[in-house]
Amino acid sequence: MRVFCCIMLLCTAFFGFHPPSISADEVHLKNGDRITGNIVSMENDELVLNTSYAGKITIKWKEVANFSTDGNIDVVLSDGTRLKGATAKPDDGKVAFSIKQAQPLTFEPDQVKAINPKPPEPSVKLSGYANMGINVSKGNSDTETYHADGEFVATTVKNRFTAGVEYDFKKDDDNTTEDKSRAYTKYDHFLDEKWYLLANLSLDRDRIADLNLKTTAGVGVGYRFLETPITNLSLEAGPSYVNKDYELAEDESFMAARWSLNFDRYFLNKTVQFFHFHEGLIGLEDTEEVSVLTRTGFRVPVYKQFKATLQYNFDWDNMPAPGKERVDEKYLLTIGYFF
Repeated sequence: MRVFCCIMLLCTAFFGFHPPSISADEVHLKNGDRITGNIVSMENDELVLNTSYAGKITIKWKEVANFSTDGNIDVVLSDGTRLKGATAKPDDGKVAFSIKQAQPLTFEPDQVKAINPKPPEPSVKLSGYANMGINVSKGNSDTETYHADGEFVATTVKNRFTAGVEYDFKKDDDNTTEDKSRAYTKYDHFLDEKWYLLANLSLDRDRIADLNLKTTAGVGVGYRFLETPITNLSLEAGPSYVNKDYELAEDESFMAARWSLNFDRYFLNKTVQFFHFHEGLIGLEDTEEVSVLTRTGFRVPVYKQFKATLQYNFDWDNMPAPGKERVDEKYLLTIGYFF
């Protein structure tokens, strides 16, 4: 009896317990080779296969004779037909393969347009942010400081529209020491991957600097040196018309040359972003009519799409209203929502 039990246990161990088979996709090449791995995708006539021994490898689709999969894949045919399922094991020498459905379909690999294609990008990409910072103190001195800024960008393949606002207000006791706002918009038309044409308009008001409204409108050309998820760098230049409407001083208007530089870069695995925007104007008739606006700082993620921004603003007007300062500086710490 003991011998019989031992034999039964050995049979059970031998026939009943065996290592589970490891599922893998198999690609048959026209030269006879067979490669195993996991099919990632096929687009632009290139098949991407993830292997355990060489990582992701790329195979020209024209070299593929057939393939089989254990898992579900998304197949798009050249006529627009879309199929989801697992493939049947191909027979040697056959080019056709089938998708397991109620009734398996068989077709040639050259009828396949894509496998697991990426979802199409939206026709319009939207991005932007809204920041706010508030500082209120009560006691021996009553101080109120408010700052808000935001920007909205809509981008298509050939066009980009940007609109933004800034607002600063400060009150010491009962005296308003800062009341400044800015609104701007810009339209870009892309000629190719680097060059673009632009039209811009900005409106500035500074009650403390006697500036009722400064209007700047212009056109120009821009060049994108870099445009990646990590780094962006662009340079713009062109003519502008400037009109300064003062509250008390004499109004003035003139033609000017405008230039701007826009740069941002992520560091520390895309957690900290450095940014710098620089825009300048110089009069074409009176070169002493110079103004410069810069926005420089760091953005750090706080929670999900909320970020903290540490920013330094530097505005310089070489010919302000009589009795007013040329330089206006500001240090900001704000919290904002980015999308």
